[in-house]
Amino acid sequence: MMLLQPLDGDFPPGDRSHFYKLQPFAIALYTLQGIPMLWQGQEFADNYNLPSSGSARIELRRDTHWEDFYDEYGAPLIRLYRRLGFLRRNYPALRGRDSYYYYLQSLQGNQVIAYHRHAAATTAEPEQYVMTLLNFSDTAGTINVPFPKAGTWQEMIDADLRLLTISVAADGANQTITVPSNYGQVFVWPA
Repeated sequence: MMLLQPLDGDFPPGDRSHFYKLQPFAIALYTLQGIPMLWQGQEFADNYNLPSSGSARIELRRDTHWEDFYDEYGAPLIRLYRRLGFLRRNYPALRGRDSYYYYLQSLQGNQVIAYHRHAAATTAEPEQYVMTLLNFSDTAGTINVPFPKAGTWQEMIDADLRLLTISVAADGANQTITVPSNYGQVFVWPA
């Protein structure tokens, strides 16, 4: 039988001011294949200092700070996760198995990557594409990437705040897109 012992030291919460660096990872989590899984409060920038050794490293209780849900760091992440959940639920391409990573265009001198997801047409729903662009750097970055279908593509993460559309002239036509720092864009076709 193990007895609980008091742990040495006081462990203040970690620095949450860099919450915005989580955004491209959150976008990837919800737009890539597989089941999105959140871990220990990351959805509202929960952060703990982790001792380098000792029993506090594994035995310290790390409760979720629900009050962080509404503060200046948690609220933008909560909004992002809600938008991403909405997109995942409403766009079949984000739940399908068909995807393509633009390996030739991604990471060309910057930290911007691109991939698309696809859902074939069914009797109930039309064909759909979702193009995801992610920027993991601290500065805005551009990427020149071929969009798989001609027509109008609409950016959906910030669609509730502003309208951003791209007109693609032909299937596979390249478009140069600027992606904000530590963020991403999700374009849907048909818009």
